[in-house]
Amino acid sequence: METVRATVENLEEKFVIKIESEGEVIRIPMSEDKPNEVKSAFNKILTRIKTGEFQIKLEEVGEDLFSQVANEYISQLNREIREVHGTMKEYGLV
Repeated sequence: METVRATVENLEEKFVIKIESEGEVIRIPMSEDKPNEVKSAFNKILTRIKTGEFQIKLEEVGEDLFSQVANEYISQLNREIREVHGTMKEYGLV
């Protein structure tokens, strides 16, 4: 299983989870209410699942609130990735 790198970025006091996968950057906003950006990020992750199962690893988990939230968010996202990949495999979609 491949491990994909993620970081927490602070862009002008706006925090995002930045995931780098196969030359593509996926950004999930954490400090703003932007449902369309979250939906777009999830669609990219679903597309990525089709190429194989993977897990996301947050680099440098700090003690700050956004790092802790991002770490928990990624843990949940990894569980969902495994579940979706298993379901897709079960139905012959991967």
